[in-house]
Amino acid sequence: MKKLLSGLLILVMAILVTGCGGSKESTDAFTEATAGTNDFETLQKGFAANGAWLNAITEDVDATGKTLTVDGVFSGDGEIARELALYKSNSETHKAEARYTLTVDKLIVNSPNFAIAQGTVKGTVEVTAPGFHFEGGTAAKIDGDLVFATDDLKTAYEALTGDEKGTVTGQIKVDTSLKATEVATGAVTINDTGGAVTFNDSTDANTGATAGTSDYDTLEKGLSADGAWLNAVSGNLDAKGKTLTVDGTFVGDGEIARELALYKSNSETHKPEARYTLTVDKLIVNSPNFAIAQGTVVGDVEVNAAGFHFEGGSAAKVQGNVTFKTQDLKDAYDKLPSDEKGTITGTVSVAK
Repeated sequence: MKKLLSGLLILVMAILVTGCGGSKESTDAFTEATAGTNDFETLQKGFAANGAWLNAITEDVDATGKTLTVDGVFSGDGEIARELALYKSNSETHKAEARYTLTVDKLIVNSPNFAIAQGTVKGTVEVTAPGFHFEGGTAAKIDGDLVFATDDLKTAYEALTGDEKGTVTGQIKVDTSLKATEVATGAVTINDTGGAVTFNDSTDANTGATAGTSDYDTLEKGLSADGAWLNAVSGNLDAKGKTLTVDGTFVGDGEIARELALYKSNSETHKPEARYTLTVDKLIVNSPNFAIAQGTVVGDVEVNAAGFHFEGGSAAKVQGNVTFKTQDLKDAYDKLPSDEKGTITGTVSVAK
């Protein structure tokens, strides 16, 4: 999902985080490795928790016997991201015109959504955080073993397709002695140009609706800028005549996300065993990557943020009209795969 939305997120993230961007913490604190370096110590500094989201090398770097550690949660291009660029980009075509090799004993990835881009890491790569992938197809490579801290991390990598799977010459395996990195959830301060993500609170400030609620005021608080990334109802909720507003930028499951869960999940199969309906006059979506999951919103939906989608295929529904603030937002929705487009019974249009 995040790859489909990243281009649009670049365009509109500044709007989404009004009043939150521009702080020292939300921009890259270290830029030497961002411009490209052939010095291992500079590269390591760039991948520290106070480093930069994007770091690059300018030629082959041999750091045999050394360990490169990637720490921290960062934003880049309007999404949670961290990248090691092992190539020179053509200034006109923006394609790789030279690829480089970084040789290390070990690369430890503790940052979510980390990418090895275009070139080769020669050595063992240990992944403890969600979202590890490659950029550049088979040209992006690990000449060594790829080791995950959990089965879930390995399964997520194996589910990748196309350019994101790269090439691994060694074993792909799980080592449960590695400690998985727990990525905090909650409201964040984030800057579209890239930098360390500042958690306004390392945990969700309001959890009443996270567990599921039948109270409208609790749900409204949960979906506010001081609420939680995941909010749910525990049954049909009738709030006719009211406007429910979704505000704030949040991180959930290691990426920018916001969800309204309108269902009860089976504890064993994790599939919906009951779906619910939320009735409102209007639902206003100001949070990026907001999802209506499994059930139905009866009422009109106004989308002002990038990444609006459904979870649950056609069972996830808006019984009303959906109006997007801009044509770009509507175009991004139109391009979604079918299971993320849901069902909309009314009109889908752009605000006049």
